Amino acid sequence: MRSKRQLKSKIHTVRNIKQITKAMQMVAAAKMRKAQEVALRARPYAKSALALLSRILRYSKELENISSPLWESRDGKKIGLVVATSDRGLSGAFNSSVLRKAWNLSRELQEKGSEVEIVAVGKKGRDFFLKRGLKPVAEFYRFSDIVTLSDIAPLADWILNAYEKKEYDKILFCSTQFISALNQKAEIRQVLPLDREELIRTVENIVPKTGKYSELRRGEKNNRNEIPYILEPSAKEIVENLVRDLVKVEIVHLIFESNASEHSARMIAMKNATDNAQRLQETLILELNKARQSSITQELAEVTTAREALAGE
Repeated sequence: MRSKRQLKSKIHTVRNIKQITKAMQMVAAAKMRKAQEVALRARPYAKSALALLSRILRYSKELENISSPLWESRDGKKIGLVVATSDRGLSGAFNSSVLRKAWNLSRELQEKGSEVEIVAVGKKGRDFFLKRGLKPVAEFYRFSDIVTLSDIAPLADWILNAYEKKEYDKILFCSTQFISALNQKAEIRQVLPLDREELIRTVENIVPKTGKYSELRRGEKNNRNEIPYILEPSAKEIVENLVRDLVKVEIVHLIFESNASEHSARMIAMKNATDNAQRLQETLILELNKARQSSITQELAEVTTAREALAGE
């Protein structure tokens, strides 16, 4: 059994850790609410923008004189894999789930004969791949706690420029989708080339089944028929000027979702750490009380023994 001094020192240490994790939980909760609100507010816009992009893609393919490198089909031998993680740890399984999925995907693609290059968003992703001998071709980190458009702009521009220069045949995005404060899911999305089926799947996953903005899903049934468009000044000019911006909207949406998921995961991790510290503190206090009781019982036994010894004389 540990001594009372050891137990008191242990209790003091656990109490300090609990205070730190509690403070970190409160900070993460405040950031989570802001990031969650940003992600949720952006969802209706992202849904409308990507739905519009899907309709433009369908319409433009019907016209032979309109083409764009953003949807042209390529052989898929060289793939850029964008992996969105955080700059800091203490966020539970947030980073590990994304990195595991990205690592397994990169190995599968390489086994099929494709060349995979990593674009790291966040220091954790960069460090993960560097330790495995796979140096990212580009790194983006030190984003704001609540990610802004100016933070994401360099990433979006880099992706679009690299694809338009035909440095990659396909751009995949591995990030975490925010479902709720308690539930986040790592997913793979094909950002480029533009694929109508992939866009439809992304649009369907943007709107939650329950909670805030879920009414948008109920209204989808009434809007199944696509509206015919009159394109001015011309379809070609609209495609050239609009498609890039709509692709940027998709990238922004994915980063917003990842940012909200990060703060949610960190809040849950710190809450679990605080609860564990509380349980450990209670266990140590109980052990200390038992040690004190044992010491008192031993002292009483010694006093009684001494008294009986003196009385016998």
